[in-house]
Amino acid sequence: MISRQGKTNTFLNHIIKCSAVSFLFLISILIVACSGNGSSQVDPGTPIVTVTIKLGQNISSPTPTLRNYYCGGWATDTSPPFGSTSKVSVYGKVTHTVTVDGNSNPEGVKDATAAAIIQWPDGTTDTMSVTTTSDGLAVFPVAIKASAINKLVTIMISFTSAQGVLLCTIPSAAYFTAIMVSPTPTKTAIPSSTPSGSPTPGGTVTPTGSPSPLPTKPSH
Repeated sequence: MISRQGKTNTFLNHIIKCSAVSFLFLISILIVACSGNGSSQVDPGTPIVTVTIKLGQNISSPTPTLRNYYCGGWATDTSPPFGSTSKVSVYGKVTHTVTVDGNSNPEGVKDATAAAIIQWPDGTTDTMSVTTTSDGLAVFPVAIKASAINKLVTIMISFTSAQGVLLCTIPSAAYFTAIMVSPTPTKTAIPSSTPSGSPTPGGTVTPTGSPSPLPTKPSH
């Protein structure tokens, strides 16, 4: 009995030793394979890409320089009521960029010619021309046409210097749309059925009928 158990223990020890040797052999093969694959990933003829970061450099977009002239146009009322004598004021303004001691500021252009082209919905056009004030402002009193009711009217404005040089054209057209307004009903006075004041009696009143006789005393 003892000899059989000893043989069994010897067999188990032999299996354990063989397994350990096989495991070590397998580990060695894996190590060699991994090291070989790692070395094959690098091509000796291809340089390794590197990234260089330089500090202290300003990569923001540069501030655009100001233009010499700026202009714009707008209607004071974009929904004016329509009437036979209705008008809407359309404004335009032109400024010149003036730089003093490194500081740039806009200044109105005086005595420039402002020309407005009014495009009506029915396909017709009107032109108006005025001179700018000391602050570069131009005002166009536009008489409203019936074709502008519930339709868009556009106005383009350009500014020319006194020497005839084009200074600026507004980037987008001014506009308005006329609307119909219902008339306000007027109040009408309704006469009263009850006469006002107290009637004044006139004339005299004459009693009618015979007066009753006065009683007489009996004679003795």
